[in-house]
Amino acid sequence: MTGVEAFVAALGAFDVGPVVESGLVLYIVVPVSGALAGKAVRTGVLLDEVAPWPTAPPHWIHLPGEITFSATNISASPKPGWRSHSREIKCWGTAPSLAAAWLAHVRGVLGGAQ
Repeated sequence: MTGVEAFVAALGAFDVGPVVESGLVLYIVVPVSGALAGKAVRTGVLLDEVAPWPTAPPHWIHLPGEITFSATNISASPKPGWRSHSREIKCWGTAPSLAAAWLAHVRGVLGGAQ
């Protein structure tokens, strides 16, 4: 299995509640550092970006508009009131669990939120 279905299934194994909505796969992460530490944050990724899963990682992280960063490249999100933030994941394909690597990446990005 590959693509969106595989991404949703992989995230589901980590009990992060993945759902497809507004052209995104939405899921919940809890950052361990920064201003959002310990808070459940709904985040998402564009369906088109997970189409090649697990061959290539997504790049844009979609977040509610009230979440900001001191430095970021932003773009529109199909979810009203949300924005997407450009974040590259390093060393893709070397983790034993790519879903765990993606979730850790998103948690780390959220650690830099203001």
